Amino acid sequence: NPFTIRSPLKPYMSPHLKSSPPSTAGETDMKTRKQKQKSECMTGSGKALLSPSKPQETPGAYFHSVNYHIDTPITTFMRDAGSFVWAFSRMHLSNQVKYTCDLFEYIPQGDNAATVAKVCSMLGSEEFYCVAIPIMTWTIASYSLSRALVLLLCMNLYVGNCCKNLFCLPRPPLKHRYGGEASKESGQSDRKIHVDALGFGWPSTHSCNAVSLPFAVIRTSYGSILHSTISELTPVAIAGYTLAFLYATAVPLSRLVLGVHSAADVHAGMLYGVIHLRLWLSYHEEIGSWMDEASIAFIVFGSLAMLAFHPRVHPKNYTFEETVCIVAYTMGFLIGASVAKTSGYDQFILCTNDAGIALRGLRVVLGYAVVLPAKALVKELTKFMRSPAVEKNIETYQFSFGDFVSRLLQYGLGYGVGCTLFAPILFKMVGI
Repeated sequence: NPFTIRSPLKPYMSPHLKSSPPSTAGETDMKTRKQKQKSECMTGSGKALLSPSKPQETPGAYFHSVNYHIDTPITTFMRDAGSFVWAFSRMHLSNQVKYTCDLFEYIPQGDNAATVAKVCSMLGSEEFYCVAIPIMTWTIASYSLSRALVLLLCMNLYVGNCCKNLFCLPRPPLKHRYGGEASKESGQSDRKIHVDALGFGWPSTHSCNAVSLPFAVIRTSYGSILHSTISELTPVAIAGYTLAFLYATAVPLSRLVLGVHSAADVHAGMLYGVIHLRLWLSYHEEIGSWMDEASIAFIVFGSLAMLAFHPRVHPKNYTFEETVCIVAYTMGFLIGASVAKTSGYDQFILCTNDAGIALRGLRVVLGYAVVLPAKALVKELTKFMRSPAVEKNIETYQFSFGDFVSRLLQYGLGYGVGCTLFAPILFKMVGI
């Protein structure tokens, strides 16, 4: 009995050993003592009443056991079929990535080519578009076009990042990358480089955006080049299409020169960009009108639902965080425009047609004088939510719920709402 009070002067003896004779010198061996205790714990029926090495069952464990697995034939079939399709698709795609890495020997190399490639790659980054779209909104574009570009960019990155985390296809090895040998000498491994620093590689979202976004602007502004003769196209339209083709070629090629994507990654990104652009040209006006009539609650719920269904990988990488930023920016852009329309500030989002270059430049300066401090202020106010700043690698990277909320507020409230509401309020106050 564990609750028996023993006298401190009388040594304690196990109840199982009370009937045993005093131990002899030959019984001091531990194995012999364990066998003797086991034999004394047995009844005549051969069942153990008490085993020192086996814990007793918790009362009610028999009735509370939930050690079962429940499924249905249809869910089992769907799970097995989905696993087979995923494994087969990933094997096929990984072979493509592996074989197209042999094409790097035909890609231009050298410091000069890498310098040009870095500039082109920067002009195709998500950060560049997030800076360029507000400038277009405040100076030269219509709100409907800016809204359509924001939605197109958001869906490009959302679908691309979902595919990256779903198939987990690695980027090319370090030996194919510009500066890869230096990374090896510094002790960085392939795993750290292709998963942690850059995320997965297939498909290339740079290539997707390079194909879809510029042609969306040119096609909307000047019409289809396929249904027009050269005489019907203005010099501005011809120059625009020429620049769009050069841009759509330079950005994907820059990713190959830098070695951060294989030819399979770039091909998949360009293919998806063309398909998405074709769908966008057919339905963007209807979707835009529908989003203009949507309530703020619907926009917020839809954005959070998109993030809830976004696949994540472990160890974590930065793909999901990038998706949170662009979805939050799109959500804030739409919410700010909705509030501006209700409060009468929507007419100050855009610039008048007769405005000069100086006035348009002033709108850009004042707009970012509002947007950037607003984002910085939200970042500072949500500092207590975020994980401690650590070196960006797989072992220490964290993206907690606090980081999620902080990013959502920074890019949603500070950047998105700032673009379509805070900046127009300042434009109205200044009279521009």
